[in-house]
Amino acid sequence: MSTSGRTNRVPALARLIVVVVLGAWLLWQIFTVSFAAVAARSTDPRLLTVFGTPQHPQAGAALAQARLVGKDHQAARQLAHAVIMADPTNDRALRVLGLATEAGGDRRQALAIMQQAGRLGWRDTPTQQWLLQRAILTDDFTGVVEHADALARRNRGGEMVRGLFLAAVAEPRLRGALADRLAQQPMWRGAFFADVRQRLPEALAEPMAGLFKDLQDRRSVIAPTEWMSYIDRLAELGQFARARRTWATAFGVSTQQLAGVPYDPAFRAASARAADAPTSQFEWSLNANLEGTVTFGDDEGRPGLTIPTGVSGGAALASQTIMLSPGTHELTARIDGSPETAAAGWTLTCLPAQVALPRRLKRGSNDELSSVIFEVPSANCTAQRLALVARDQFDAQPATVRSVTIR
Repeated sequence: MSTSGRTNRVPALARLIVVVVLGAWLLWQIFTVSFAAVAARSTDPRLLTVFGTPQHPQAGAALAQARLVGKDHQAARQLAHAVIMADPTNDRALRVLGLATEAGGDRRQALAIMQQAGRLGWRDTPTQQWLLQRAILTDDFTGVVEHADALARRNRGGEMVRGLFLAAVAEPRLRGALADRLAQQPMWRGAFFADVRQRLPEALAEPMAGLFKDLQDRRSVIAPTEWMSYIDRLAELGQFARARRTWATAFGVSTQQLAGVPYDPAFRAASARAADAPTSQFEWSLNANLEGTVTFGDDEGRPGLTIPTGVSGGAALASQTIMLSPGTHELTARIDGSPETAAAGWTLTCLPAQVALPRRLKRGSNDELSSVIFEVPSANCTAQRLALVARDQFDAQPATVRSVTIR
């Protein structure tokens, strides 16, 4: 073999060696990074011991946390500090460092570290829980809502955070911070108003009105469904007068419109209302199960309450919550059609007692529609539910209520 042949093979061999070495190094890097990622998600102490180093920050932070759980605060602190030096944005390592520092007795330094961790990682649940507890203990009202917000945005904290938001309504400074957050339209705003509807305590009924004012002061648009959550809860708590005032103010119902009983006596507002519009119990509402069967207008577009035939007796067709004073009251309705053959009649039920009141039919037993007299008691009858209820009628004919008044 010639000397020149050997000379040509040397560079080729060198290149091959370089490729093999680089390939092996690359495979090793992939191997170590992959196993370090597995170790970071694992609780296996063997993996954490091998890969829990500053060179693999996530696994290192996981090992530091394991050391902290094992009460080895010094080791946890040292490893967490080393990880942070390698990766200053590692919020998990910062949290471990803060908790280990607190366990060592340096509360001031621990607070500074945990606050930094909170700024870096609002998604880190343990950090936000620690900061929330600290804010509660130090009367940091803005901090309380800030960290509760961080937990709520990730659906963490559960009943504690939900209860905290409701409780914040009672304290003016907390309420202001809560209004600031709600004005930013956080994803948990809908859940908050759902809790208002279902869980608002009676003691918070008045302060809740303050929260609505705070939102208005911040020019935050309050959705009709949010108003209804509060209004319906007030009625459920038996605060009918406050509920009715709130409804009238929120939806621009004038004093003149409220003067007559019932509201909207000729069904004009009800017939003009969009089918999907939120409806208060203080205005006419239809039985949702009879949608399309009962309507607030006839085929010619004139306002009125239609009374169909063939609906099972006892089913409410339409209703409205009213507030009559104790004493005798007469309901008079103008009917298109025959009241005697219409398959419906009026009932009045006391609220919150849920007791149906006896009635006198002024125009005979077959007419439960055009003229009915009720006696409202003075006890347990703060408000009343006026309802048009279907009745079984053998020779029933369609009819329409054009207007109804109670005096």
